[in-house]
Amino acid sequence: MQPNRILLTTALLLTSLAAAQQRNPASGSGFQMTPEMRARMAAMQPIMNLSQTVRLLPELEKNKATAVTKTQAKTLLTILTTLQKASAVQSNDAKKYLTQIEDKILTEKQLTALDTLMIKAEKEQQAQRAARQSGQTARVPGIPGNLLGGQRARSTGGQNAAGQAGTGQRQPGAFNPFKEGRGAEALNSYIALLKKK
Repeated sequence: MQPNRILLTTALLLTSLAAAQQRNPASGSGFQMTPEMRARMAAMQPIMNLSQTVRLLPELEKNKATAVTKTQAKTLLTILTTLQKASAVQSNDAKKYLTQIEDKILTEKQLTALDTLMIKAEKEQQAQRAARQSGQTARVPGIPGNLLGGQRARSTGGQNAAGQAGTGQRQPGAFNPFKEGRGAEALNSYIALLKKK
């Protein structure tokens, strides 16, 4: 993975965590992550990075100059259909797929466009966070539900329609962000688009 992409991804994650810490009403000094939470976040980071990248790939199609070619589409389809069918995405697999997408499939122009889209998405999410009331839970780009297992996750508990643990209960490598909700719908649409190339 290119150093600039690592720095961008880390900056986006840290911004999200900082916003979550500032909004936590439980203590006057802000939210303090436990060592277990930090370890879980570190293990989840490759999955979140891959999820966000895949979520933004269809945006490249809106500009002819950054749209993927037929050859790129064929290679992407192999990765995306694997992700679509997997019962869970492991951190090491997420790193491998992200490296393939960034280093072997996309061009520099496409990567630059993707970086711009990521920055724009983060700014939009910061604006949404600022507009929300302070009692709501933190969200991380590319991950369905909330990051820190807030009220919604505790109230739903158990398993969701996809048979996976409630949002706040997810463990790295124990769920697939491409298997349910808007993430699954967007991936299905993008796969259908790539197959037409």
